[in-house]
Amino acid sequence: MATTSLWKVESRIDHVVDYATDKDKTKNKYYNQFNNFSSVRDLLSYATNPDKTEKQFFTTGINCKVEDAVKQMELVKTLYGKEDGILAFHGYQSFDKGEVTPEIAHEIGVRLAEEMWGDRFQVVVSTHLNTDHIHNHFVVNSVSFKDGLKYYSDLTNTALLRKTSDDLCDEYGLRVLEEKTCKSGINFENFYKKSIRESDYYKFAKEDLDYAIKHSYTQKEFHQYLSSMEYSYYYRANKLCIRREPYKRNIRVERAFGEEYSVENIRQRIIANDFIPKEKIIPYKRTTLKFYVRKSVFRKAYKPKGIIALYYYYRFLLGLHKRNNVQHKLTPKMREEVKKMDRYSERIRFLCKYKLETIDNVDELKTKKLREKQDILNTRNRLYYKRGKVDNETEKNEITKQIIAVTTELKRVKKEIRMCDEVTDSVSGMKEQIRETEEKSREKEKQKKKDRKYER
Repeated sequence: MATTSLWKVESRIDHVVDYATDKDKTKNKYYNQFNNFSSVRDLLSYATNPDKTEKQFFTTGINCKVEDAVKQMELVKTLYGKEDGILAFHGYQSFDKGEVTPEIAHEIGVRLAEEMWGDRFQVVVSTHLNTDHIHNHFVVNSVSFKDGLKYYSDLTNTALLRKTSDDLCDEYGLRVLEEKTCKSGINFENFYKKSIRESDYYKFAKEDLDYAIKHSYTQKEFHQYLSSMEYSYYYRANKLCIRREPYKRNIRVERAFGEEYSVENIRQRIIANDFIPKEKIIPYKRTTLKFYVRKSVFRKAYKPKGIIALYYYYRFLLGLHKRNNVQHKLTPKMREEVKKMDRYSERIRFLCKYKLETIDNVDELKTKKLREKQDILNTRNRLYYKRGKVDNETEKNEITKQIIAVTTELKRVKKEIRMCDEVTDSVSGMKEQIRETEEKSREKEKQKKKDRKYER
């Protein structure tokens, strides 16, 4: 049984600790020592102390070298210009007394760090043996080396940390805490389910599993389908786990998607396919549709101008126009292209909706939306104040409904403000890429003319 928690590190470590509600949970008796560090350097110095890690035998760096961890983390912050605010996160994973050996504890800690942060962040993992309870320490750089974005430690990520730790403990045959609603009313199970619903990785993995199960007639075929879709898989404690690059997180399919995806139920679903005639696989075929438009309608059609025309042209150059009648399983790379297409299509719809043809138009709309956002916030604050003064439960519920409606409207306005920023930020880059593409095209055309001339 392992307990986990995570703190943020600024000029000091803030005492932001999420205590578990179960009375039998293990607490490190030297816990208060963890709250007195003044910098990331002090924190790493403590976490890798040879006296507490048996001369660093149980210390591992993920995406960094332990001996140069501070320099490498600071380099990433400098590279992206994010040297202020939250500098790092410090967490622990503590086991029951006598429950694990140092080797197993460290192995579980490294796997937990890999799955939680390994695809985007630098992490130092160390296993301390100086207390009755063996425990792992994690020092996570707050800035991603991959994209410069900061790690956001919210309830959803906290739930994900707890569940991942529980899954690993379950794999190694250790006890797992039963999930409960804690004293503050937070149900981490709901936040965990939310993280799965909002994750493209989990959503596509479930679709791929269903596809592989539906088209398989043996367990071997099922595994071949998973491999063909670029998934690695393994079985541990009679449970199936899958993973696809570039993600580091292993998906425990039964835990993530329910009992329907247990090893036995997957086997039964595959066996049931024997009683269903095989579907004819339709090969990929590109079709060209012809459109017939009356001249009178064509003349009245809106002709894109300015930024809108730029987006249409850019999307065309990227080859992101829709292809009809495509009936085949999308690969991960194709999905990325579809997401890119959807993103540009959404911006085009936004630009057309407000007929934004210049950057000045976009700036004017953003100013208007910022004022609208502030008005909505003021309205919501008044509703919160009003609800606090009301004792009648029926009236409170009515005001709550109003607050929900206002919050929904606020989300819409915030999204449009974000779209304005995305359009402004992307226009210059798109123009530059179009210029480079056209120059390359002209160079190729010149080269072709030269080649034809020499052939004569």
